[in-house]
Amino acid sequence: MTPLTEKHAQLLKSNRALLLTFERLPIAGKLSAVALALILGVYSGITAIQGTASNRVQLCIRNKQALQCVDKAGKPYIMTEYHAEKWKANPNVVFHKKIPATNPHKALWMALAGCSFWAAGAGLRSLQNSERQLANYEILAEKRDLAKGQLAARTELLEDYRAMRIKEVQAEGDVEAVANDCAVVLKQCEVLGEADIRIAQMEAEEAVFEAETAGLPEDKKREYIAFLRNQKTPFQFQLTGTQTFDGINNPSDKVESGSASAIESATVSHLLHPSETKAIAILKQVAGSRLSLLFIAGSGGGKTVTQACLISLLLEKCPDTEFWVVSQKNDSYCGLREKGRVTLFEITNLKATLDRIHHVWEIYDTRRRKKEHERASMSPVRLLLADWLSINSALQEMASHPDVKASNYLVELCDIGLNGRDFNVGFWADLQSFYLLAIGMKADSNIRQNFNLIGLGNYYTDEFGFVNDSYGVLANMIATHSIIENKEVRQALLVEFNDLKPISKQHERPIMLSTLSPPTVCLQANVRHYQQQHQIVSGMEASSGQADISDSSSGKGNVPSVQDWGNLQNPYWKGEEGSEGSEGSEDLEASERSLEDYLADVLTETSAPVFSEEFPLTDHQERVQLARLLIAKKLGKQKTIWLLWGLKDGGRNNHRYIDARTMLENLMKGEGNDNAQ
Repeated sequence: MTPLTEKHAQLLKSNRALLLTFERLPIAGKLSAVALALILGVYSGITAIQGTASNRVQLCIRNKQALQCVDKAGKPYIMTEYHAEKWKANPNVVFHKKIPATNPHKALWMALAGCSFWAAGAGLRSLQNSERQLANYEILAEKRDLAKGQLAARTELLEDYRAMRIKEVQAEGDVEAVANDCAVVLKQCEVLGEADIRIAQMEAEEAVFEAETAGLPEDKKREYIAFLRNQKTPFQFQLTGTQTFDGINNPSDKVESGSASAIESATVSHLLHPSETKAIAILKQVAGSRLSLLFIAGSGGGKTVTQACLISLLLEKCPDTEFWVVSQKNDSYCGLREKGRVTLFEITNLKATLDRIHHVWEIYDTRRRKKEHERASMSPVRLLLADWLSINSALQEMASHPDVKASNYLVELCDIGLNGRDFNVGFWADLQSFYLLAIGMKADSNIRQNFNLIGLGNYYTDEFGFVNDSYGVLANMIATHSIIENKEVRQALLVEFNDLKPISKQHERPIMLSTLSPPTVCLQANVRHYQQQHQIVSGMEASSGQADISDSSSGKGNVPSVQDWGNLQNPYWKGEEGSEGSEGSEDLEASERSLEDYLADVLTETSAPVFSEEFPLTDHQERVQLARLLIAKKLGKQKTIWLLWGLKDGGRNNHRYIDARTMLENLMKGEGNDNAQ
């Protein structure tokens, strides 16, 4: 042990000099000294307890008859010389004989035994102390070896991951190279094909010209050629009337979209509760707000549909909005996926998600460096963090991953959420919890006041008959002091929430809480058409290669018109115009069968529903006629809807069943054919 002070060193040297000398001995010397001390102590102790240490005297008592030298038990009267001196004055006591001491050094042996045992104890204590210190060092050595093993295993894992990523990048490069080669070959084929077609056309035109000028003399041929050269093109100078190119290009000479009232036209005419008008106003206000937004709802609470509505409203108001999405689901998000703005979260590719967040932060970082007068006309930039609670949990669990270590995504989100308002940069995060830790922020409830909060709760039965009740999160939000501070307001909102529950359950319509001043609980407006219209646009883009997100928010009311739905996105499925050559043998085969044959297949359920894409009859008018024949069978509405659209009452798709029932009633009234035109 190293002395702490000079006085400590003097005390150690004076009080433990012998022990320090002992501690310097090797382990064999220590054990030998301890063993010798123990043997000497045992021997001295045994010797000390044997014999007598002083001389003794045997006495006899004189009585009338004779001398009595033993007691009744037969033991002689023996005492020490000291006690015998006291009995000399007694005439009846006779000193018989003196017994000398057998062990006169008994005290010395006892002292030697004590010293030997003390020395052995001190030696053992020293050995114990050394063993304790050695044990501590061994524990440290074991921990060091374990840490080395963990580092080695981690290094090996990182090397394997690096090798795997290198192979993935190489494979992606190979695939991209092959795709580029194929594209080049296809382009060459197109060019060669167009050249061949042009050459064939020129040869045909030359042959026609030769046929037209056959038999003409050379001077007539020259006159005919000169006439053709002097001819104007058939479409030149043919624009007549008062319309001009300037009038065509005039941007004010266009039909206005009227999108600002799209949501009203879709909902006001079919209100289930007066509070839906509040929901419309709240959605508009939240969509245009510069504050970041938190969607809070349990699973199935209606976050996805509300997101689609808000995205559409913001794009209608600010078409130049720059949207980016990070999501667990490969949804369209109002056409953003088709524009390459959706990043699918992958555990094997964390860098893509982190890069997307960093990209939006870089926009924020660029804008914050601008001067005040340069910030006046900044277009909105929004980052939608869909399913963010699960994504953030995964990122925190994988905090040791190199990509996560290299990023500051939580710091960047904090910058965007708290400071991005001044630069029109924000994020929308959907969560299942209203605590800030769900976002990844370690802050108190006051920070929550810097966000717009939308809470949702819903109740529905899915297609398998399982009930989804997500009212719990919304009820907890309303009853939480840090969300709604005023107790009376909380109680009033809870009463409104309980009043709306029966309507919400009956129609499977979410209940919405907004923390915009004043806090409001209302029935969510019917905004599902926003998501459905974008699904229709996505399907058309996949088939025709044409995508335009601005066309997806026309807002046509609760029940879409017949021509807008197929498979309840186009229930009468008229097919694409201008593609007669693509119908091929299927139309020929379909025309050879009568409607009665198709009706028999539908009634026996051996074919797909009449208004599905898989149904073999492609002509729209014939499908409507077949539907009328099926209605004439009077099978009941549920059975008829099942045979026409393949939908059943109840479940998560109950809203589609309601729409199908409305269109069935229109067919029964004779309106279906008109709507299909």
